[in-house]
Amino acid sequence: NMSREDKQRAVRLLDERGAFTLRRAVEDLADAMGVSRITVYNYLNAIHR
Repeated sequence: NMSREDKQRAVRLLDERGAFTLRRAVEDLADAMGVSRITVYNYLNAIHR
């Protein structure tokens, strides 16, 4: 299992590489990490603050 910090780091790395411009990327990542779509969006919002 990934820690919260690991999940946030993964979202940051994927965001830096433009992964979230792909259709369903947030949903697919949320499923893969076992978190909600909202959690991924919260991580993204924290990155872009």
